[in-house]
Amino acid sequence: MNDNLKVSVCMITYGHENYIRQAIEGILMQDCNFEIELIISNDCSPDKTDVIIQGILKDHPRRSWIKYFNQNKNLGIMPNLFFALKQCSGKYVAMCEGDDFWITKDKLQKQVNILEADRGVGLVYSNVKQLIDKTGEFLELPARHVKNQSEVIPEMLKSKFVEFATTVFRKDVLDQVVLILKEELQNKVIGDTRIILETVFYSKLFYLNEVTTVYRILEGSASHPKEINKYIFALKDSYLCRKSFVLRNNLNTLWLSDFICNTNRGLINKAFIANKYSDVIKILKNILIIDIFKYCSWKIFRRKITMQIWAKLFLSLIGIGVLRQKLK
Repeated sequence: MNDNLKVSVCMITYGHENYIRQAIEGILMQDCNFEIELIISNDCSPDKTDVIIQGILKDHPRRSWIKYFNQNKNLGIMPNLFFALKQCSGKYVAMCEGDDFWITKDKLQKQVNILEADRGVGLVYSNVKQLIDKTGEFLELPARHVKNQSEVIPEMLKSKFVEFATTVFRKDVLDQVVLILKEELQNKVIGDTRIILETVFYSKLFYLNEVTTVYRILEGSASHPKEINKYIFALKDSYLCRKSFVLRNNLNTLWLSDFICNTNRGLINKAFIANKYSDVIKILKNILIIDIFKYCSWKIFRRKITMQIWAKLFLSLIGIGVLRQKLK
């Protein structure tokens, strides 16, 4: 074992009694030539998450890897993440929330080998498959990576292609990024994209071409909310995190074009399937009109905002979308 190298795994959890054992065991099964510490911060879960973790701490042969913190009051997602990151003492930090899990025993070893070989790499990620929790269906996803480093940021601004649960960060880079973002992240729901974007601005991104992780899609979670206000907030925050990143770092604002259009398409599609007209108006009031004129390429706008989208917008405004849902 390399006695001079430690890797921290940062795991925040809340209400994950059905998933936390699988998440923890995915870390404890790692086969590495370095020390691993698993930092778990339970954000005052109202279910049996704590009971399950306590059982693992009592019985698991690798329980000494775990440093467990059970918060006595609910901090919220971002404060809980900041707390957990502060506890990480390794040279590298891997991420895995309590509802996701790793499926390969050599995930960390391969990613750390890459980071050790190239000091310029600040973040290593891998491919992932999704698990639809409601149906138990696994979705195999095509590999998404950018060979040219100069294209990483423009592509990431179009759509997210790095899942947080697959990542390993160089800790000194991550510390710098968290310091930059700490104020911005207060009361937000989109933390992973902000952290990843800022990391690839300051360092290189490396893709490990294999599936190492399962990302679980939970209905009603912070990233997949069902309630209208939370949906709007999450979708707009996904855009605002990109906008603030581009403006803060003086990047090309036209790189926002795709996501502006995607955000508006998402809002219009949601309005079209809303059950109440009051929700339609609430959703459509959040369309990014000003930012279309300020930051959006006309060419991309014409390609993305199709006649079908215009039709859904019109039908939603006159209430046909609501009527259609009621007839169903």
